Amino acid sequence: MRNKRLAELADLIRKPQLSWGLRVIFCLILLISPASAFADLFVNVNTSPISGTSAQLAFDFIYGGGPSSNTATILDFSTTGTLGTNGPNSGDVTGTLPGGVSLSTAGGSFFNEYLTDITLGTTFSFQLDATTNAPGVGSLPDAFSFFLLDPNTGLPLFTTTDPSGADSLLTFNIDGSSQGALSVFSAPGGESVVSVTSVPEPCALLLIGTVLALLLLRTWQGRSWDRERPEFCLITQSSLKEMSYAKETLG
Repeated sequence: MRNKRLAELADLIRKPQLSWGLRVIFCLILLISPASAFADLFVNVNTSPISGTSAQLAFDFIYGGGPSSNTATILDFSTTGTLGTNGPNSGDVTGTLPGGVSLSTAGGSFFNEYLTDITLGTTFSFQLDATTNAPGVGSLPDAFSFFLLDPNTGLPLFTTTDPSGADSLLTFNIDGSSQGALSVFSAPGGESVVSVTSVPEPCALLLIGTVLALLLLRTWQGRSWDRERPEFCLITQSSLKEMSYAKETLG
């Protein structure tokens, strides 16, 4: 689907209705658009009420049945507590916190889990990057979740509002949409508070920066530049009409 959209964008660039300025912008979109989609989330967990408690972090990634596989990667892990020994891990897992850790459902690996001991501080946080390959007909979505476990029993450290009864703090189902299906659960006893925000894609930030740079350049050149070189004027009534045309063409 994404490749089809990029092909439509490439065809749009060839349209004679577009000015030079919009052609440059659309070319930049083609150059910086990734080949596959990712969902990027920043997760922060406040554990102030149970600071100093020994626990285990469990990051689970469950295969839903395919046919496409997915990868969930934990990046930029940070904590005010202290990490301990990691493992034993299960399934297709690579890396060690606080560095990057990847869990994959490639090859039909059903249960994939990264475990690590931790002495909890007031907070810990991480970025979750996940591919968004949709499940096949009749298959369940691949699902990422994480837990705080009792290191002595391997059971959840406290109950949460997770309706499945698994007492996860967060579940992310990869349903094929651009941001997936995210569920964040609370702890009725107040042991922790989880907050999640979306991380802007680097390509979007680069595109915004490029457009802003072009607008600043136009401003520095002054109004006389518009009279001498009207084809470089990006913000005109005709350009706005072209953008509307582009939006309608791409849907």
